[in-house]
Amino acid sequence: MVNGSAMSDDLTAMCDLCLGEGAEGDGVLEVDTAAADSALRAWRAKAGADPHALFHLTSGARPVKWRVRHHSCGTGPRFAYTIAVERIRSWTAAVDWSIHLTDKTFLAATDWFDLLDRALHPRRAAVSGILPRIPRDLSGGPVGDT
Repeated sequence: MVNGSAMSDDLTAMCDLCLGEGAEGDGVLEVDTAAADSALRAWRAKAGADPHALFHLTSGARPVKWRVRHHSCGTGPRFAYTIAVERIRSWTAAVDWSIHLTDKTFLAATDWFDLLDRALHPRRAAVSGILPRIPRDLSGGPVGDT
């Protein structure tokens, strides 16, 4: 993984519980892997094991949300995959984590790519999660402005 101290702080982590910013060493981005595994099993029972079927487009499938949480805002799920907030403070780190997570079976049943999409387009009502410090689109302008 990309070393958190070598990255610029392009991104910030906003706690899903208190909506406060997560400082270094003070929070995690996490997903309930047990819930994701359960959702994936239920989806496979309904849709079959077809590797080309898409979990997110299957009627009734609900992806398990990645959440940002301060350590002081309670405990996380019993079985969780966690990323310290200081390890996902740049777009490079977000891409690096995406590559790392691709071999995790639970990823298909989570909203990881929606999390990244909300970071790219924070005006889509994102008030928590992983967000840009300065909202910009890919051409360098403010996100959402034409």
